[in-house]
Amino acid sequence: MDRQALVSMAATLFFAAAAPAADKAVHIVYMGGNDCPPCRAWRANELPKLEKMESFKRAKFTYVDKLIGSSVPPWIFLPSDVKPYKDKLDAAANGVIGSPQAALIVDGQVYDYWFGTRTAAQYDAMLRAIYEGRKYPFDRCLKRQSQAKCAVKAPPA
Repeated sequence: MDRQALVSMAATLFFAAAAPAADKAVHIVYMGGNDCPPCRAWRANELPKLEKMESFKRAKFTYVDKLIGSSVPPWIFLPSDVKPYKDKLDAAANGVIGSPQAALIVDGQVYDYWFGTRTAAQYDAMLRAIYEGRKYPFDRCLKRQSQAKCAVKAPPA
């Protein structure tokens, strides 16, 4: 093998090893219902923008219908693609009620759990950070204390 081929192969291996993990399995679970005005507004205004974004198209998205006065719905009422995460969602929600609630699940683990709405631009920034291996734009919460407070924050990446 000549020197140029060796340098080319070494560079390819180096950049492949240094590249962010673009093959992350990302699942967004958004929980809210028609009794929740912010949920209805988010579905009408932000979700259509989000659906056009490339970062969102790479992720899986599941909307879970739930009442404001509940936490994560019972297993029987969850869509089939969310049922495997029921215990993890329950642990992250920590029994806190309210809507909307959302979870970002990466490679089968809760990566962030929050209450309230985020804009399409914020979702895009979150997803791009994960796919591109960059700093996540929010403090990540793994377990809620209340709607406004996180009980267990994720360590800085």
